[in-house]
Amino acid sequence: MLYDEAGILERTGVDPKRYPMLAAMRGDPSDNLPGVPGVGEKTAAKLINQYGDLDGIFAHLDEMTPKLRENMTEYEQLARTNLAVMTLVRDVPVTVDDEQLTMGGFDRQALRSLFEELEMRRLWQRLEVMLDEGSFGVESLETTQIEAASPVSGAKVQAKPTQQFEVIERAPITLTGESAVVWISTFKGTLTAVAERGGNSIALAAPGHNEVCIVALASPILADLLRTPRRLRGDDLKPILREVLKHTEDVAEVGGDLSVAGYLVDASLGSYDLAALAQRYLPSRTLLSQGPAQGNLLAMGQVDQDLAERALLADDLFAILEQSMEELGLGQLYAEVELPLVRVLARMEARGICVDTKTLQAISDDLTKRAASLEQQVQELAGHPFKVSSTKQLQEVLYEELALPKGRKTKTGYSTDAATLESLRGGHPIIDVLLEYRELEKLRTTYGESLIAEVNDDGRIHATFRQTVARTGRLSSESPNLHNIPVRSAEGRRFREAFVAPKGWSLLVADYDQVELRIIAHLSGDSGLLEAFASGEDVHRSIAASVYGIGTKKVTHDQRERAKTVSYGLAYGMEAYGLAQRLGVDVGEAKDIMDRYFGAFPGLHDFMEASIADAKRLGFTKTELGRIRPLPELYSENRNIRMAAERQAMNAGIQGLAADLFKVALIRLDDALTQASLEARLVLQVHDEVIVEAPEAEQAQVEAITREALGSAGNLKVPLAVSLGWGQSWGSAKG
Repeated sequence: MLYDEAGILERTGVDPKRYPMLAAMRGDPSDNLPGVPGVGEKTAAKLINQYGDLDGIFAHLDEMTPKLRENMTEYEQLARTNLAVMTLVRDVPVTVDDEQLTMGGFDRQALRSLFEELEMRRLWQRLEVMLDEGSFGVESLETTQIEAASPVSGAKVQAKPTQQFEVIERAPITLTGESAVVWISTFKGTLTAVAERGGNSIALAAPGHNEVCIVALASPILADLLRTPRRLRGDDLKPILREVLKHTEDVAEVGGDLSVAGYLVDASLGSYDLAALAQRYLPSRTLLSQGPAQGNLLAMGQVDQDLAERALLADDLFAILEQSMEELGLGQLYAEVELPLVRVLARMEARGICVDTKTLQAISDDLTKRAASLEQQVQELAGHPFKVSSTKQLQEVLYEELALPKGRKTKTGYSTDAATLESLRGGHPIIDVLLEYRELEKLRTTYGESLIAEVNDDGRIHATFRQTVARTGRLSSESPNLHNIPVRSAEGRRFREAFVAPKGWSLLVADYDQVELRIIAHLSGDSGLLEAFASGEDVHRSIAASVYGIGTKKVTHDQRERAKTVSYGLAYGMEAYGLAQRLGVDVGEAKDIMDRYFGAFPGLHDFMEASIADAKRLGFTKTELGRIRPLPELYSENRNIRMAAERQAMNAGIQGLAADLFKVALIRLDDALTQASLEARLVLQVHDEVIVEAPEAEQAQVEAITREALGSAGNLKVPLAVSLGWGQSWGSAKG
């Protein structure tokens, strides 16, 4: 379907010039560009119309709901990278004359591979005839050596010419060998090669083919490649490990993962597949293809060539990135946290979590029925039928027919977003019903229908966990995004009842208590905060007592909640304006509350100021475990961008250390369950929660192991407190 400018505006609700910003936040699956979790097209359009552009949006994070603010904060660089990728570059300087633009030579092999990848085989046949006839006046050229500067070290990296590999030996894939390190290549989650590089030889096995082919010089035949005691190196190992783990737990150690290494070196790239990393660090080296040609995967002549090129390229990229990690002090984080985590996540994905589809369907049906009833009530209060989901029709009902106060104006009329409707409460009975309808309809469409579709034949949901997305180091989830299962509303929490344990088993849900606030106390070293945790009393009440200069017994509920709001807001760089929005007070009163807070805990204020200063000096933040978050926006001439980066500098160390500790906890827990020879297994991770599936006979042992693994994950100045709960469902265990 074709759209003109008016069509784009009507379809998306944003001006065509701003559409790339909407797409940047929403993501674009067709180009493999993930979006900000929880931000769909409607939310993105609302933010753009309200704040103008990405700079405006990220300058007003304090005005957003806690969950949206968290996601926007964590995935800011992803959105900005998406925008840069999606925007057509139209200002490239052209320094050549027209006369210089004449046809040169061509690489027939690379050209043919490209046409095959695009499935233009007939077109290639016609073009090949024309090339052979000399219709274009060009000749085939051999690939030459090119020099390019490495973005990592600035040193010159000499590109290797395309090598024509000759298959000199084939043998059954099950023959034994002595190789210790195996490299695995994947393309969009599909195994495309297993390779051993030794001297001048590479051994390859293509999927679906029952042979290993040896190219170049002879080398030992590869053995049962994916089993212990081998060490696996690859450009994206987890999808392959996940499939192997469905059949056996005897899986080799992860010795290197190119995507993880690329992510640690620069968490702002956004894409870490083989092609993206090659373009960044070895731009003069290009792949013959981005992956196997569909329908022609095992045409062994070209496949041998392509896979050999991928193996060599990945091997060279490993050398560059491992050197960079060493120079940046990332070696320990890579070897002891991120690499072991690859297998832990693969095991968790392979296991999946049981879902009671009857309960899930019942929740969805109930939401459908109630949403339909509320929709009818809205129409009755309006006095006539209309499409409630239509922004245009709703604007007419609210602002023209009912004459309700008009708020913020957008490109498509006066706003009907949630914030605007909240401000209209009490103005007409239709508003309360409309807000309830929207909540139920969102839950129905986002979770009720989509979760049912994700349940596999085994009765489980096998979500994918990503460790190379968030710049803070946090894990994310997709297909489906279980991290967004609602928790704040009673209606949303119902979905957790559908995640269950098998018969005779139970679910253990464990999470940290006030983990971010404990990390703030640890990093700042503020004596008052440390004392609040050491007292053993309610920490928020103790903090409120210090803020207001009174005894803990005199602290009111309102004072405790205000202090608690400030405490949690600090982890996201909240300022007075944001606090005012959260508490429903004016900015002056909010500023007074924050001044009181920092006055009670001066070490905290000093820590945050030092975090910004250090980040400006280095150009990045660094956690205690060494995780780096680049912040080039700190040097921006745009004040809004610079201020947003300063807020990120304040919270990056907090969020990053929380992410590091939780990853360590996952690894320790998985290892401990395995070493104890228990049937219990990790099945889900959501933010700071971990869910273990265990037989009833193992509950006591599993509980002790879990408490120890999570509680000992970090050496903080305050204890890591862990809450545990058992239940037949996620909801009942959480309580």
